[in-house]
Amino acid sequence: MDIPNNDQPNGQPDIDQLELKVHQQLRSSSALFLALADPVRQDIIMMLTKHETLNVAQITERSPMSRSAISHHLKILRQAGLLTSNKIGTEIYYSLEIGPSVLQLKALVETSEQIYTMKDSQS
Repeated sequence: MDIPNNDQPNGQPDIDQLELKVHQQLRSSSALFLALADPVRQDIIMMLTKHETLNVAQITERSPMSRSAISHHLKILRQAGLLTSNKIGTEIYYSLEIGPSVLQLKALVETSEQIYTMKDSQS
């Protein structure tokens, strides 16, 4: 879904363009929000902030969840783009990769702020 070019005379996008943009940003962030919503996945993220890399066994040792449950949560985090994996021997090690996700969320917040500012100035 392309955003039509309906810039205002000052070259700024109009509110309809921004609302369409924020809608697209929300849709593209759905997997990220889903991944971040679960407390177990939040715990895994926190573990990986304290330890640069961990494998499934190491994460399972630090969690009350089963190995298969941890693997499921790691898969969701990886699909959301929050983790990278690196196979060393027979083990897969996971690391945080939050940079792109942070930029995605910042863009969503910035667009939302633009909409809020425009609506506030109209009232």
